[in-house]
Amino acid sequence: MDYKQFRRRLAEKTGRSTTDVDALVDGLAIVLRESCAELDSVAIPSFGTFVPVKHAEDIITDLSTGRRMLVPPEINVEFRPGGMLLKRLRNE
Repeated sequence: MDYKQFRRRLAEKTGRSTTDVDALVDGLAIVLRESCAELDSVAIPSFGTFVPVKHAEDIITDLSTGRRMLVPPEINVEFRPGGMLLKRLRNE
């Protein structure tokens, strides 16, 4: 499923226009980005939790040139599905 199909199905299920759905999805993305940048988890009841995981900076050696490089720290976001979501996915 691509974004256009997702947007259309979400608009049908909620009874909102596709522009409203776009605004809601953009708002969710902003909240997730800001919260995870501060290393705060975002929990959505009956759906799951978005958990940020910070990886420290690291010094690696380039195998072809032998030069050492500093890799900056990064934050990855993991999704942990909630019990209700898992139950619904197993039933369908």
